[in-house]
Amino acid sequence: MSASRPLFRRPDLVRATAPASLFAVALALASPVLADPVKFTFATTNGAKDFSSQAVMRWQKALKDQSKGEIQMNFVPGGALGGDKQLLQQLANNEIQMHVAGPVVVHHLARGYQCLEAEYVFTDEAHGKRVWNGAVGSELNAELESKYNISIVAIGSRGARHVTSNNPIRVPGDMNGVKMRVTNPLRAQVFKAYGALPGPGSISELYGALRQGVFDAQENPISTIWGNKFYEVQQYVNLTGHVWSYNIISANKKFLDSMTPAQRAVFDATLKDAVAWLDRTVHDEEAALLKKMAATGKVTVVKPDVPKFQEIAAPIVAQFAAEKCRPGIMAAIQAAR
Repeated sequence: MSASRPLFRRPDLVRATAPASLFAVALALASPVLADPVKFTFATTNGAKDFSSQAVMRWQKALKDQSKGEIQMNFVPGGALGGDKQLLQQLANNEIQMHVAGPVVVHHLARGYQCLEAEYVFTDEAHGKRVWNGAVGSELNAELESKYNISIVAIGSRGARHVTSNNPIRVPGDMNGVKMRVTNPLRAQVFKAYGALPGPGSISELYGALRQGVFDAQENPISTIWGNKFYEVQQYVNLTGHVWSYNIISANKKFLDSMTPAQRAVFDATLKDAVAWLDRTVHDEEAALLKKMAATGKVTVVKPDVPKFQEIAAPIVAQFAAEKCRPGIMAAIQAAR
């Protein structure tokens, strides 16, 4: 016959184990619940020397420092993870969490807003920022969030786009027969009207294409021309100023929503500081970069007859807007002047 089991636990065992159990519970209640660390990938086709990349690297450090290591960014510049179209797809899938580029998002994902990067639609940089940060920008962001889970979190300065080439461009006729890399269908129409032979090409492959003569010319902001060293393979920087461009900083919405309120506060505050630095740097350094490029002895800066370029572009942009862009967008752009 087996020994009978005791009906009650020994008092000394109860006394010995109870304090330990109570201590463990108290310790758990007293210990703060630590948030999961945030680790994310930020990718861009912009080169490491581009002002936008410099701003991201400053932000990377500030995020880590001010979050005490809780928020950490893996920054991948230079198109190492693909071109902008591929990066936007990765962003939508949350394979990368952040992206910065010119307004390529409107050409790939929201074509009704392509007029935000049309030739000569903005009178100056401030005019464009009023549109991007106003009702039109809010409507665009709502569309991107609902369709692609992408949210625009900041609009930074990028400067005006200018043409680099192997021959001086002073009037539209100087573009006759020039093989020109362009970034979207509207730009192709405009530069074809100038006499150029436009074609597409990835910015990550553009340096080699210019060096090998696949293209004779391209167009980009001064910071991009400098950051990607296009001045090494082009002889002229022609200040056409045909588009005011902006650094569109986007994030995957699922990634944004994964942060705690405290993490998001650090994220937003440090991003705001980084964009302010970017804006100041673009404004302060463009003239200095032109001087640096000229000082290499490899390029000459040319000031074209801009009104002649505007005159040819205007009817093309108006027709494109009527056929391709969201109704009312051109009126909204005009109203923001």
